[in-house]
Formats: sequence, structure tokens, C-alpha cells
Amino acid sequence: MTEEIKDILKRYDEIGALILEQKLDEYGDKIGQVPEGSDAASFEEYIQDVAREETEKAKQTLESEPDEKLGGKSLREYFDSMTLEEKEEALEYSAVTLDCGVPASLIASIASEDRESVRDYCSTVIGDSAWTEEELDDQDKLFEIEYQKVKACLDVLIEMKEFCFVQAVLDRFMSYHQTKEFVAESIKDYVVGAAEVSVPILMNIIEENLEDGLEGPSEDIVIMLAEIGMANPSEEIYQTLRHAFRAMTNKIYAVICLAEYGDDRAVPLMKNYINRHQDTIDRDLFYEMMSAIQKLGGDISDINDPFGDFTRKSRKPEGKKYGPAGYNGNK
Repeated sequence: MTEEIKDILKRYDEIGALILEQKLDEYGDKIGQVPEGSDAASFEEYIQDVAREETEKAKQTLESEPDEKLGGKSLREYFDSMTLEEKEEALEYSAVTLDCGVPASLIASIASEDRESVRDYCSTVIGDSAWTEEELDDQDKLFEIEYQKVKACLDVLIEMKEFCFVQAVLDRFMSYHQTKEFVAESIKDYVVGAAEVSVPILMNIIEENLEDGLEGPSEDIVIMLAEIGMANPSEEIYQTLRHAFRAMTNKIYAVICLAEYGDDRAVPLMKNYINRHQDTIDRDLFYEMMSAIQKLGGDISDINDPFGDFTRKSRKPEGKKYGPAGYNGNK
């Protein structure tokens, strides 16, 4: 990759960082309550989310407007003038080097290239890259950074609406005992975007892992199915989530998924569980179930509170990060 391209990408990164800093300064002194409907845990977190959203809008404008330093071209037009090989190099450089990540216009420009060529490239990167720290070929590299190349290629495939790798991606994801949060998140973005292809695969994975308690990556599979189901509800999805609730070792994730999915048939399911496990139910699980029952429109006045202190909002379980559908937390 030429130094000219590197300089352009570095300049984009610096401008993006400056915009974010300005937005944080703009909103940083404001004090208030988290607006209803926001998933932010605090007003400070809400302000940070707003600043990031505003930054993304500003970056989109930056990438689409003519720039004198690019000879009057926009950043997208500049990328379009490059060869596919140059774009691929720029993608990987951006993924592992830029704080602001890969420019959206570069993702879009690669996605507009010859479909088979891009598919082959993405397949190679996703297949050859490490998905765990142990798989790194160079222990001096940071896995958190190196994996960004995989995420960038998944973003390209999402832009292309190319979902032929869903089965292969999920097979590899499920081959690990445990995964990093950012790996699970990038997989979820790709899988959820491929709803028609993904649903039967996700349901099959869940059914195959019921007897093992749906632990580790299986928890993320349940989350992915629930997120798809919120936009595309079906009897099959609900029944699979119900089976997951009964089988999951850590039922909090299943409870949140059922609550977000929104089928009120889950109310008696949870009430019956609470009644049967009055002496053994975990406090956090009880809180989450009570909140889920309320969210689904159920009555909690007939439920005996074994702890006698259901007075606070339910706490999302530490360990998962759920997407735009309303979940919160990190894995």
C-alpha cells in the first residue's frame, strides 16, 4: 500500500477522533436523567452514546463530500478509484491501525467490486485469521486488534448481503469452549443480518446443545435467535426459546431473551418456575424473572417473594453484550 493511501487513512482517523472529542465536550457538561427507552446505565453513558452517534453522522458527511486534498473527490470516490488489491490492503491496515476503524465508504467500495473476488478474499481472511489468542501465529500481536480484520470482512459481507458463510462461521464459533465478547458481537451482527438463512441453523444448534445446558457460545446463539425473533417472530422461534429457558444452566440470559421477544406465554412459564423453586432460586434470577413478567404484562401480585425485597430494577447479567434490540452488558 502506498504512503499516500496511508496518509489519507491516518488523516481520516485524526479527523474522526477530533470530531468525537468535540462532541464529548459539547455534551459532557450536560446533567440530567437517562431518557426513557435508552439502554444506557447512566446519564454519562447516555451522553457518550449520543456523542458517538453524532460522530458517526459527521464521519458519513466527511466521507461523502468533495475534499480538496483528494483532488476534489470524496473519500468514497477516492476509494472507488483504487484497485481491489489496494482496497484490501487499506481495509486490513485500517482494521488494525485506525482508532476509528475502517471507513464505511471503504467497506461500501469493496462491497461494490466483483462479487466472487470479494467473497474469496473475505473467506480467506475469515478462515486464516485467529479467532482466539491461542491461534495467533505471532504472540507479539494483540488478538483484540488482529481480529478486527475478521470483523471488517464480516462488515463487507453484510454490506453485500452475502450470507453464504453463515453455517461455516457458526460452526467455527461453536467449536470453542468460550469466546471473547467482540468475537461474539461481530458474529451476531453477521448472523442476525442473515435471518432467513440463520434461523434454522440457530434452532438446530440450540436443540443439539440442550442436554449440555447451553453454556459458552450456545448462550450467544440463544441471544442471536431472540434478536432475529423480535423482528421476525414465529412459533418455531418461540418454542425454541422456551426449550432454551428450560435447559440453560444460566437461565438469566433465557429470561431476558423471552422478555425482549415479547410473547406473553412466557409469563406462566416463569411463574411456574418460581413457584417450583421457592427454596432454591437465585436472587438475581428471581429479580430478572419478576421484571420479565412485568414487561410481558403479567401480574406479580400472586408471586411469593422468597427474598422479601423486590424493590429495585432488575440488573442485566454481567457477561453479555446484546445488540440494538435493547440488551445490555458485556461478555
